[in-house]
Amino acid sequence: MVDIKPYYPAEDEYFQYYNPSSAPSVALALAQLKRYIQIEGPFDGVLGFSQGASLAAAYLVRLTRDFPSRPLPFRCAIFFCGGPPFDPQALEQDEMRLVDARKTGPILRLPTAHIWARNDTVWPEGGEMLSELCEEKDSNVYMHDEGHSIPGPRAKVAVQGCVRAIRRTIDRAEMMQ
Repeated sequence: MVDIKPYYPAEDEYFQYYNPSSAPSVALALAQLKRYIQIEGPFDGVLGFSQGASLAAAYLVRLTRDFPSRPLPFRCAIFFCGGPPFDPQALEQDEMRLVDARKTGPILRLPTAHIWARNDTVWPEGGEMLSELCEEKDSNVYMHDEGHSIPGPRAKVAVQGCVRAIRRTIDRAEMMQ
């Protein structure tokens, strides 16, 4: 394996959707996502990787809780290496708390694909925790061995597995129209 650290020096500035230790930062990211969807939407689905997957899930949790009878703005969601979302209600109280499926049960009721690595060192249990927030009958899970990443051309089997999970999710969303 090639060490990439020399290409990304610690003193450089890097970007992320939010600061994961700051409730106001996460709340701002949710507000920005909401505004973007209002301006640029509608969208058939949402796809997020890592922090983006968690943010998309937090947005969907907020809508599901606040407007339970209203349809979601996406017909499906695809989560790569995601983790459980921050609880939007806790963020409003300036608290950092994850949504825990062991306490809430499945919250998200839309077709989802959950793709993560068995050997993910960034969020080792995150993919499973996020998938537990979704209805099992509507979830497609695929696990690969490519670490905290979206599999690329050198991992043909993993790419094919991802494509199958995504295709099943999209097919399920189309059937639910």
